[in-house]
Amino acid sequence: MFTEPQIRGWYQLKLTTVESLNDQAGKGLGGQASVSLSDYQRLVEARYADQLPGSEYDTNGYSSGYSPLSEADDGSPSALLLAGGSSAALALAGGAVVLRRRRRASTG
Repeated sequence: MFTEPQIRGWYQLKLTTVESLNDQAGKGLGGQASVSLSDYQRLVEARYADQLPGSEYDTNGYSSGYSPLSEADDGSPSALLLAGGSSAALALAGGAVVLRRRRRASTG
């Protein structure tokens, strides 16, 4: 079993066929219940070829789901902040990585 998250499709892979397991997958297979593995590979390539590594989509920084860092008004790159739970934060700014960890106060 595998998923195609872009369309929320769930599939079952058999030896040489791909079968849809939900409505979204059926639509992704062109309304068919199953297709050959090679046909599925062609469908996926047609849907996502413009987003593969080395494509303009990738080289412009969109393949990760985020746009490239932009230049702020003062000429320095804008900061990208990623939160890892509630206890740590990772910030990327100006090419440096900073990890800041918050500690919980002892209640004992």
